[in-house]
Amino acid sequence: MKMETQNSNIKTGKRKFWLYEHPWLSLLAVMVTSVFSIALSGIVIFGFMGLPDNSPIVQFAQAMSYHILTIFILAPFVLRLPKGKRTFRQYLDDIGLSRIRPFIRLVLLALSCYAILALSQVAASFVFRLSEGLPVNGNFIRQVFNLSGDLPPGSPSLLISIPSIFEEVVFRGIVLTIFLSKYSERKSIIFSSLGFGLMHLLNLMNGREWVWVMGQVVWAFTIGLFYGYVFVRTRSLLPPMIVHYLGNVFIGSLIGYMQTRASIEIQALYGVILSFGVVPTTLMILWTRFFSSNRLPSSDNRSRPEVEETTPRPPGGVPRADTGG
Repeated sequence: MKMETQNSNIKTGKRKFWLYEHPWLSLLAVMVTSVFSIALSGIVIFGFMGLPDNSPIVQFAQAMSYHILTIFILAPFVLRLPKGKRTFRQYLDDIGLSRIRPFIRLVLLALSCYAILALSQVAASFVFRLSEGLPVNGNFIRQVFNLSGDLPPGSPSLLISIPSIFEEVVFRGIVLTIFLSKYSERKSIIFSSLGFGLMHLLNLMNGREWVWVMGQVVWAFTIGLFYGYVFVRTRSLLPPMIVHYLGNVFIGSLIGYMQTRASIEIQALYGVILSFGVVPTTLMILWTRFFSSNRLPSSDNRSRPEVEETTPRPPGGVPRADTGG
């Protein structure tokens, strides 16, 4: 009888597997789920519906559909990420999507960070122009700052760049939040940025040159460090979403000169250093640190997500302590 009781206690104390307690498995699951959503939406839109895959509107519809499927259905209700079984309202708060206060200051932070990114891209065009032995005169400066090529009615850039904001929901709102529950902020930002960079390997399937894609992986990882840092400092997705969106909207104008004249290898190099990579990322992190310290409300809970018990209690009613690793 005593042995049966002990066996019963052992059986009762066995913990159920929760994916969100394993950050690296969660990252893999999110990436696989994203690929599944991309494939499924492509089959439905391009296969069953027979819509043209070269139409910007159709491409926008596909990108929106697979992001919505991943973020608002599969992640919270199938994978139970990032914090286990939650209500949809709790889920939105967990990933920082419902946190938009102080709104004006968060928007100002985002716009000022984008200004740094844009000026770095302008600098890339200037440096490349000088490397050709050509002058950076008034006409060239006006050409670089002419953004009309990325605005309606001549360009759908404002529309087709919208899906990029959902990449922040996936890799900062979901993935980074999971890592923060097990690792330090620095490690969590690095790990989530690594996943963000590697996800760009999918562009090889679109026929892009491998040198370009490798460069994109590196600069996506690098600028992902900024996106992660600003998310951790503000606990809001609003700033990284705005910077990511604007960065995609006007990139064609700001570095269009280099894109039409430089080799793929040179474009990748400039991307890693100036257009998206080391220089703007470093400056934006430093500015975010200064701005958040002086202009945003200080709170011990702002820089790290709240830890709420979502796992079953072991026998005796005492919750198990989370362990790092």
